[in-house]
Order: sequence, then C-alpha cells, then structure tokens
Amino acid sequence: MEQLEYRKLIKVLEQVAAARQGALYPVLAEALAVHLGWVNAFVAENPAYLALGGDGQEQYLTMFRPDFVDEYAERWRWNNPFASRDGVACLTRHGVATLGQLRLRATGPERDFADKFLHRHGIDDMLKIVVRSPATGAVSTLGVPFDGARRAIEPGDRLMAATLGPLLSPYFDADLAPGGCRVPRR
Repeated sequence: MEQLEYRKLIKVLEQVAAARQGALYPVLAEALAVHLGWVNAFVAENPAYLALGGDGQEQYLTMFRPDFVDEYAERWRWNNPFASRDGVACLTRHGVATLGQLRLRATGPERDFADKFLHRHGIDDMLKIVVRSPATGAVSTLGVPFDGARRAIEPGDRLMAATLGPLLSPYFDADLAPGGCRVPRR
C-alpha cells in the first residue's frame, strides 16, 4: 500500500475514533465517502449467513431508501451471492469479497440478485468487509456499493478493505446507532 493510501486509512480511523457513542455509523459512512470515495457504505449487523445459529435480528444501518431495504429483506436476502457457500467461505477466510468475484460461480437466482435488484438501483458491483467485535465476537459486514459508470472496484480497494476490517473491529464493540432497519431471521 502506498503512503497516500495509508494516510487515507488513518484519516478514516481518526474520524471513527472520535465518534461519540451511538454515532459510529454516520461518522464511518462520511469518512469512507470523503477519504476513500466509498459512497453509500452500509453496515449489516448480525448477518444471518455469517452468524448462523445466533440469536437476534439482522440490522441494516444504511442511507438507502427504506423501500430498497424492505425489498431486499422480503425478496432478495437469501439470493445474495455473499450468502452463498462461496460467499461465506470467501468472507470467512479472507474477510473481504466482491460481488464481481462471487458472480462467476453464482446460481441463476444469485445472478438475478445482481441483475434485477442491484443493477436496477444503480449498483454494478459491491465490496463486503467482515468486521468482528473482539469483545463479543459479533459479526457485522461493511458493504460498499459501486456504480461502474462513476467508480469501479480497483485492486487498491480490495487491499484497503482487507486492511480496514480488522482495524475497525474495536469500534464495533459499542452500539453503532440507536436506529436502523431490523429484519427478523427466518
């Protein structure tokens, strides 16, 4: 990683470290947008596909419109390539995955997730980063959508994501935000 990239990473971490209790998500989303160009980043707390057997509900902290989150939860959640066997293996092993990478071996419904749901909402690719709370062991994912017309995932983004996930982990011990969209598990 080049020195400029390290500086960007440090700027994100400085902003996150200064966030007040319960304000982590908006501070993180702004820092990622300003310093890394990762616009519309969202957090999924307790994603069912990575926290199998856990209690509670998935919670999405996002700037996406509520109808987007509702449609995802009702229709598309289980066709998400990140929830596939390959997706879970990649996220578990490497802590980071991209939709483009997983799409290569995706099933028909998983390709529909990308083509009929995400693409319709202006998302051409997505970067997912695993963040584990060291204190509780809870798993969250940081999702970063990319619109290929404006910004595509580059190799530096994957390297930044793999570095950022473990560094964000200590900050995920505290409550991310008082609100969010909670989705019951099946």
